[in-house]
Amino acid sequence: MSATVYVGLGSNEGDREAHLVAALSAMSCIDAVAVLGCSSLYDSAPVGPAQPRFLNAVVALESELSPQRLLCILQRIEQDLGRRRLQHWGPRTIDLDILLWDEEDRSVVADANLQVPHLELHKRRFALEPLSELAPRARHPVLGVTVRELLAKLAPQDVRKREALCWPDVGARFPVHEL
Repeated sequence: MSATVYVGLGSNEGDREAHLVAALSAMSCIDAVAVLGCSSLYDSAPVGPAQPRFLNAVVALESELSPQRLLCILQRIEQDLGRRRLQHWGPRTIDLDILLWDEEDRSVVADANLQVPHLELHKRRFALEPLSELAPRARHPVLGVTVRELLAKLAPQDVRKREALCWPDVGARFPVHEL
């Protein structure tokens, strides 16, 4: 059974946009996964220790994989793109987080390695702004409110839309593996 999955992307080292494009391209090559769409890019202040600003986006995927299997593949993509886990909430070339899993029997996942919906989603404008472009009416399965409602309740944060150089336009046609 396929599910719609929303994955948050972030980068704050090197060519941030190129890292996001490389991750999007890698996701488009995963068997049993199709890229449905991507948000705009957002520039945001970091959470945690002092470090460079992040570039963020959200990608909608159609997946026939289990949440745990998709997480394993996303972590491999991070590793292949140079992610090193040296400091909690530290700088990174790429960060890929499963934000929401829109499938009736798997909308909530709670195990040692994966929490869906993402535990901090409702607090993070850098994730909610791009997610709201793709799925404003998607419902947070624990809080019972839509992404649009979560965003409306959130206090202002240092997040702003940024023009893309090579990131696909919102609503771009897929597959994107030729990026």
